[in-house]
Amino acid sequence: MAVRRISRRRLVLLAPLMAVVPGATLAAQLTPVLRGNSLGVVLRGIRMPPTLRKDLVSGLTNKILIQVTLLDAGRPGPRRRIDIEVKYDLWEETFSLKIAADSNEIAARTCHGVDEVISVLSNLSLPGLFTVDPGEATRQLALTAEVLFDPVEKARMEEIRKWVAENERPPPPDPTNLSSGLPATASTSARVFNRIFQQYAAGASVAAVWKETVASAAFRPADLRREP
Repeated sequence: MAVRRISRRRLVLLAPLMAVVPGATLAAQLTPVLRGNSLGVVLRGIRMPPTLRKDLVSGLTNKILIQVTLLDAGRPGPRRRIDIEVKYDLWEETFSLKIAADSNEIAARTCHGVDEVISVLSNLSLPGLFTVDPGEATRQLALTAEVLFDPVEKARMEEIRKWVAENERPPPPDPTNLSSGLPATASTSARVFNRIFQQYAAGASVAAVWKETVASAAFRPADLRREP
């Protein structure tokens, strides 16, 4: 099977500096929402990569993975996978934003600027993720959400390992300019991807350089206000 080439541009987009977007001072919040017997979440104020504004208009599809887990008395239970894709239309100068839960599309919209995209991502409503049986209404539950920007699936890690290994070798010195230092691009790439490798070593099936985990307070479904 042919191995797909990994573009340097795409790999660079996987490596934002670990910094907070200016103005993002509030901690992220994960709030449970009950509609009928369906439990969903509202996710507000997640930290975003400082390169996000540039990434959104790069012409590449930007991907965000959110893994939401339901905890019952502190024990991990069912998990739902939320995939968000944002793609910039260079001709229309609009953004196509799609949200899928376990591969089933649940929302789609067109945004007319970077600020609108960030506003949507900063206030995500994800209804109907879990079914709550009437007998579970008084159980002590909680929710966690792991948010990964530009996630890398485990199946692609060997390709990335090879790319890093090939590019971390220092180039031969320039005999005409022995006083200049060697470029640090390769070693920087190796350090960045070591962060991803460490996540896989800890047992993760999906990893990213930029990620955040948010947890809700403990709650009982019976105490939640049911939304129409």
